[in-house]
Amino acid sequence: MTHGNAPRIAVIGGQVAALKKARKAGFDIVWVHGPHELDPSGLELVAEAHLTDYRDPQAVADLLAAVHRHRPLARVVSIIEDGLESAAAATTALGLPGTGLDTVRVLQDKLAFRELLAERGIEGVAARLGHDEADIRAFVAEFGPAVIKPRYGSGSLGVRLVQGPEAVADVAAWAAEFGLHTFVMEQYLQGPEFSVEAFSFAGEHVVIAYTAKEKLDSFVEVGHVQPAGLDADATARIDALVGRMLDAVGVKDGPSHSEVILTADGPRLVESHNRRGGDRITDLTHEVYGTDIDALGFLWYADRTAPITPGPARGGGAIRFLTAEPGIVESVTGADEVRADPRVVALQLSVAPGDTVAPIAWSYDRSGLLIVRGESADEARALAHELAARITIKTRPDTASGTPRSIAAVAPRPERLLGTTPSGTGS
Repeated sequence: MTHGNAPRIAVIGGQVAALKKARKAGFDIVWVHGPHELDPSGLELVAEAHLTDYRDPQAVADLLAAVHRHRPLARVVSIIEDGLESAAAATTALGLPGTGLDTVRVLQDKLAFRELLAERGIEGVAARLGHDEADIRAFVAEFGPAVIKPRYGSGSLGVRLVQGPEAVADVAAWAAEFGLHTFVMEQYLQGPEFSVEAFSFAGEHVVIAYTAKEKLDSFVEVGHVQPAGLDADATARIDALVGRMLDAVGVKDGPSHSEVILTADGPRLVESHNRRGGDRITDLTHEVYGTDIDALGFLWYADRTAPITPGPARGGGAIRFLTAEPGIVESVTGADEVRADPRVVALQLSVAPGDTVAPIAWSYDRSGLLIVRGESADEARALAHELAARITIKTRPDTASGTPRSIAAVAPRPERLLGTTPSGTGS
């Protein structure tokens, strides 16, 4: 659907809800998506749709170069992790405003991210590349407790804590069985974890929300709460750290989602992304602070908004993820009653009778989520725990569901996660 002289924006991947917000901001949309993932209802909202492997940066850059020659694009964006590199490759190749390939590559490469921060004197969390037990043992001997993770990982996949020398052999054996033969080793950061939802307006970084986290021992997140309950000193220190990091990596426009641990020595970064937070954090931010980060992005790209100043929290909100014992799902009960509670914003189940529940190896193994509102963060957190406990996912044991999985069986692009076959445009 074309609208005269409306500016054109290419959207890489994503859902129909984002297209509606781009249209409302005044854009004609060129949608680049996978042929088996696309929601056909989105076709009514776009001027063009191109079906291809949108995770291939070179292919997307070449495709959009041809589109741009026919009728110029104003921007290329993606709001999903798998589309960020392709959007950046096209942005760089076409010389368009926005986040370029060098920035995205640093943010997605956990080792390069640590090295850049150390080089700029922002913080000095030790990190090295490892391949085997000897590498882990040497790192732990020098730096103490450590975390190993895929170099390009996401969703807490393949993340393990090494408490000390006595744990090295077990973690190394697990990594070999999982297929994690290339990994980043980092100093273990102890303290509560928070995420920082920010938006950059031509280099001016504005924090929109802080989110407190609840995690399993596997590092998979099972709860989010806003407001995060940070005091003024912690807030100021985290703001300064995130701002320096965004300047260093080169994020100037659009949303960012950064994860920070508040250690005894002050805040330390875990990682950052040039996109809004996943796990429905943006829904929580909209409920609690009244800011729709996706809509704000499209309005900013269309030059239809000035930088905003976030207002105070309007009560509290919480997300609780549903989990279940590994096995075959026999029944799911309690969901209808919970959904009827007026304090429930959303309830999403990702399993049904007959489905297999796997051991939780990463975020995609969770069984659903619940979003609630409360008068305060504490009330929302307690309510989320209470209502989630009313939903029972009954499973029966299944030998296959308990079998250890390899990274190739879990992740769609294992070579990419490991860093052995990086994707991208150029060298």
